[in-house]
Amino acid sequence: MRSIWRWATGLIFLVVVIVAVSLIGPAVPNEIVLLTGHEGTTFFEDGLRYQEFLGRHGVDVRLEQTGGSAENMTRIADAEVPTAAFAWGTVEAVSRMGEVPPGVESLGTVYLQPLWVFARSNLDADQLAKLRGSRIEAGREGTDSRLLAVFLLREEGVGESVIVDDNPLLTIDQVEAAVREDRIEALIAVGGPDSELIDTLLRAPNMRPISIERAEAFSIRYPFLKPARFPEGAHDLGANIPDHDLQLLTARVQLFVSDLFPPALADLLLQAATEIHGAATPFSSRGDFPSSMTGPFPLNRAAADFYLNGPPKLQKYLPFRLATWLDRFAAAGVAVASAAVTLFNILPAVLGLKFRREIKRGYRELQAIERLAAAGTDRDTLLEELGKTDRLTAGITPPLRRLGTQWLELRQYLHDMRDRLEAP
Repeated sequence: MRSIWRWATGLIFLVVVIVAVSLIGPAVPNEIVLLTGHEGTTFFEDGLRYQEFLGRHGVDVRLEQTGGSAENMTRIADAEVPTAAFAWGTVEAVSRMGEVPPGVESLGTVYLQPLWVFARSNLDADQLAKLRGSRIEAGREGTDSRLLAVFLLREEGVGESVIVDDNPLLTIDQVEAAVREDRIEALIAVGGPDSELIDTLLRAPNMRPISIERAEAFSIRYPFLKPARFPEGAHDLGANIPDHDLQLLTARVQLFVSDLFPPALADLLLQAATEIHGAATPFSSRGDFPSSMTGPFPLNRAAADFYLNGPPKLQKYLPFRLATWLDRFAAAGVAVASAAVTLFNILPAVLGLKFRREIKRGYRELQAIERLAAAGTDRDTLLEELGKTDRLTAGITPPLRRLGTQWLELRQYLHDMRDRLEAP
């Protein structure tokens, strides 16, 4: 029986090691891919800031320029390496994708991205409806600005009467040259006011930003949009840019990952989002972002824990990788300890099953002899039956030391019965 115990102990140790290894899992990757947008867009400039933040914590971020949200969502669904992406979460409403891609999770909304409409200053166009018959520059096919532009123009009822340029301007230099040469009638773009593209357009003397008059109505009908007011002089107080209040629409930008994205890196991305997007902006108050609002997309489990409990405590005092390793080791230790306690409670019961059956059998036979004695059976027959029980119970071996007391109690009961039967 002691041999069985030694084998059982070895098996438990092996199980504990396997559980610990599976819980600790592979090391946190040294590199991730972050899908942004074209150079000069808000997504790309944000990507540079995330790259710098994660680089300080020993994680390399490889930025990959894309056409915008729709392409980002498609690529992240097919990613085979840890990949994150910016997207404004409206694919179900205005992109070519009709449903939430499988395997894609959100880390939450990180900021609001405004939609801007600009028109040539000499045009009598102070609202979208007055762009009828105009040629509108809205970026390349599949980009955020083009998708939103087509959506907005269609909802305003002027989609059939305007021409969305099929030869888009692809770089900031091309936009600047077209503005200088007065070749742009109207332009729709997305991005923060400090992005290179929007800053260029706001400062262009021959371009004028247009308010979206029914912005609140749009936000009621389409929850992924939110109205925002951009006051006169908000971009440049000294130069009074813009020179009038603007009513804008903003889209909720989310940070997406695949469902296999390492939880520790999801935490780090949200810490980056807190530092980069947590301050007050023209469209949000301090601390508004990141937020757990994800619309139709599932919230990543690590992100849910982050919003509930904040970042891992150890990362406040230790380097990222050391804190991550200790967190994983502690989680594994707790789980293993719980499993070990359970196993060590169950194992003695399992090992003692046969012993307890034999003890119960011995008591049943002694009780049967008691009943025979009460029925007047002669003493020789009783002693013969008692001898059989004696030989049977003498060979019982307790598998555990603490079970020896039960065996001794049975043997003492048997000897007491013999003394009674042999008494004159």
